[in-house]
Amino acid sequence: MFLFRTIRRRLVSLFTGAMLLVITMAGIGALGLMWHQEAVDDLDFLLHRSPDRNQLSRSVSKISESLYSSLDPRQLAAVQQQRMTYLAHVEDARTSLREFRRRIEALPTPPELNRQQRDQVLPRIDDIYGEFDYLATLAEGLHPIKSAEEGTRQLEIRCEASRAVTRIQRTLDNLPAYYMTADWGEKSLQRQHLQSARFLRWLLSGTGIVVAVSLVILTCGFRWISIPVRSIAKGCTRIANGDTRYRLVVASRWQDEFADLVAGVNCMADRFQQAEEELQYKVRERSEQLIRSQKLASVGFLAAGVAHEINNPLSAITVAAESLEMRLHGLDGVKSDDAREAMERLAMIRRESRRCGDITRRLLDFSHGDKAGRIPTDIAELIREVLLMVQHLGRYADRTVTFECDRSIVAEVNAAQLKQVILNLIANGLQATASGGCVSVRLQELVDSIVIAIEDDGCGMDEDTLHHIFDPFFTTKDAGQGTGLGLSITHRIIENHSGTITPVSNGPGCGSTFQIRLPKRQPQANAA
Repeated sequence: MFLFRTIRRRLVSLFTGAMLLVITMAGIGALGLMWHQEAVDDLDFLLHRSPDRNQLSRSVSKISESLYSSLDPRQLAAVQQQRMTYLAHVEDARTSLREFRRRIEALPTPPELNRQQRDQVLPRIDDIYGEFDYLATLAEGLHPIKSAEEGTRQLEIRCEASRAVTRIQRTLDNLPAYYMTADWGEKSLQRQHLQSARFLRWLLSGTGIVVAVSLVILTCGFRWISIPVRSIAKGCTRIANGDTRYRLVVASRWQDEFADLVAGVNCMADRFQQAEEELQYKVRERSEQLIRSQKLASVGFLAAGVAHEINNPLSAITVAAESLEMRLHGLDGVKSDDAREAMERLAMIRRESRRCGDITRRLLDFSHGDKAGRIPTDIAELIREVLLMVQHLGRYADRTVTFECDRSIVAEVNAAQLKQVILNLIANGLQATASGGCVSVRLQELVDSIVIAIEDDGCGMDEDTLHHIFDPFFTTKDAGQGTGLGLSITHRIIENHSGTITPVSNGPGCGSTFQIRLPKRQPQANAA
């Protein structure tokens, strides 16, 4: 089971089986070629390297045949021609015998002959050389026949030559059959028949095994790979067509790559379904933000008009109050109780009129926005500068503000506006916490954006507060402690930076978190 637990191991097992089949068939084919080469070698031996007794016997027979010719034995020229032909045949037979002996020496010792028997064969062949020497001496007795006695002598020479040839032929006939070409060929033919029959059995057996194993490999390939892939493909197509609630079933009984793929596809379908739900939530959230932005735009338009109308009377009141204060300082009896009370009332009028002026100025900033450009800014350093300013707020000295970031994170922002946003959120967090509370600032860098999270452990917010937190003039502070414009202006600044600000709270008493997401690079239209 270890070899089939994963797809990779199964593929390796199937490939190994296929390779073994290929190697087996290649081995059978190579063995057949080796046997064929052996048969060719035997044939080459029979034709070119085996001792040919028949050829030697024919060369020996020509010696005696050359003594019997149709030439006139009484003519000297005829006798000389006969002697030359005779000696040439003797020399040819001697050459054939040397080749015959060389081939015998080159032969391997057969199993049926031991070394001693082979040593007895070679001297018998060497004896034939003496017969050839004797035949060569007989040529000296060949003369033209001039008398009956010389005719008798020529007849005796022919008889002696015939007897010598007969002795040579007898010696050749008595050699062991192993040295005969016909016997060697018969044995080679029998061996080739046996090898051919054996090769045919092996080939048929190997073919049967290859067919059986190929069927097994094909079946395993369908069961292990093709069927699971088709099942997963159908399930993926169904999910891709919109049925995000469908989940794939495990297509393999092993915990292999297919099981991991099924789990991955099911996890992806879960994420699709979750993303769809989140998308619907974001659509609702964006719709609320759009309504809020339209409301802020309307309020900003109204605030701009009201601020312009109120700013002039406030300036007149402030100037008048300052003028009266200066005139009272120049009069005698200014130290009386009535004078002091008048001075205090004028100071209150001047102070409150300036406060109203600040409110109208903030209304104008809220409606118009800051047109300053955005440049690459180290956000971590900017937050540290804001924290240095917060340290001088003595009334919150018993609270703790934490921020940890040991590297530079750069984004294109309006530094002054972003400082105002962070300072406002940190101040709100400090105001929302009791003595000993903590406000933490976190900065995170993503691929194309940054995230600033300002979290406090203060009073928290309910659902209604979360819904209206960015509405102009909405505040949860006591009367006279806030105008309700701080978070509205913060929201407008973040929107002008193409970012988002999201308030999060688990309920009253559970603290609050404001998460700001800003792009690292401002869109071309906004970056100008």
